[in-house]
Amino acid sequence: MRFVLFPLLTAVGLLTLIWPAVPARAADGAAAAERPTVADFSLETLDGKRVKLSDYAGKAVLVSFWATWCKPCKQELPFLDAFAKKYAEQGLVVLAINTDGPRTMSAVRRFVKRKKLAIPQLLDKDGSLLQALNPRGVMPFTLYLDRQHRIAETADSFSAGDEVKIEAKIQTLLAEK
Repeated sequence: MRFVLFPLLTAVGLLTLIWPAVPARAADGAAAAERPTVADFSLETLDGKRVKLSDYAGKAVLVSFWATWCKPCKQELPFLDAFAKKYAEQGLVVLAINTDGPRTMSAVRRFVKRKKLAIPQLLDKDGSLLQALNPRGVMPFTLYLDRQHRIAETADSFSAGDEVKIEAKIQTLLAEK
């Protein structure tokens, strides 16, 4: 098995985690125990609150990295927002992690307000979490985390019609025990 080092931003600083590199695969109960776990991270929201992954213990979490310069990201976010509302009672949380720098925060705020996005908008201003979880830097990039915050699947693009696949992945993830 091949191992990759990922530095992860945590509440206490930078932590290096040895993480087995596994290919993206569909969520299935048999492979769940083999999934790599995402270490807890803490980021600030647009409104200045601090959010940690561990705040959502027991919930399935979609972590979606996006930027204002990324057109597919901006197309995907309204769908993710709608899925977050639709599946919240079943235990789904969607965290949108913006990777824009401090100079473009006004553009981030305008976009979120214009699209009326309710999902938490976390800020990865220095890109350290993006680098840890997606070293290739492809955008949009989404992690599908099961209820134990293990990576069930990843996706690194969005095209019109992909929302159907995203919803199917969400339903599969939420069906897991």
